[in-house]
Amino acid sequence: MSGFHFLTDEQSRLRRWTLYLFARYLELPLLDISYRLMRGNWRRWGRTPLAHTLLGWGVAAPIGYLGDTGRPTPSPEVLRMIDELDGPIAVGPCRCRSTHRGCSHPLETDIVIRTGVEAWTMAFPDEYRQIGEEEAKAIITQCHELGLWQMVFVHCPVNQTNEYVICNCCSCGCVPYLLNRELGQRRFPLLFGRFVSRTDPERCRGAGACMTACPFQARALADGRARLVGPCYGCGRCVAACPEGAVQMVPR
Repeated sequence: MSGFHFLTDEQSRLRRWTLYLFARYLELPLLDISYRLMRGNWRRWGRTPLAHTLLGWGVAAPIGYLGDTGRPTPSPEVLRMIDELDGPIAVGPCRCRSTHRGCSHPLETDIVIRTGVEAWTMAFPDEYRQIGEEEAKAIITQCHELGLWQMVFVHCPVNQTNEYVICNCCSCGCVPYLLNRELGQRRFPLLFGRFVSRTDPERCRGAGACMTACPFQARALADGRARLVGPCYGCGRCVAACPEGAVQMVPR
């Protein structure tokens, strides 16, 4: 992908400028329209095949493949990532929840990192404030305890490394998650996380808590034991939910 270096490099001026333009002018309208079509007052029309085609291939697919998408990441790995960051961190209101106001989860959970700090603090100076590593980790921990999961979003995902924000996501209000669930992986792709869940059949007692916790409906019971029945995106919610400690995340 070296031909895209001028756009995908972390220090590329073009990339930094497109990230600012996305933050300032594109992100909120796209989130608003998408939520209205999937869960809001336009949902009756949004359920039609025509709307799915237009939203999927006309809007979601170009953004997901070329512009911006997320990678589910277990909270311990996110905490480790924060420890290893070099540079400022800032926090502001979740872009999804602040747009649609359809979710009661905590609002100040949008943790911007690296070039995301520059873009979002410049685009919304009254909404974002710089914080230290300990406050960032406290936000992650609180959200994890509330049952949310983390997605690290990538700008220009052609090389999957331009991570600029850590989002604390929920199945009721996260618009990228809803786009993926409503339109499918082909129309709005999420990046598969670097970890995948593995269940120890000797320790699993079939409680089913991991099934309820999995936001991607990837787990089910078979012969009294939990198993994967769909793609594991690697969020790690099943690990926290299992009362037997039978699930762990391992490198993919």
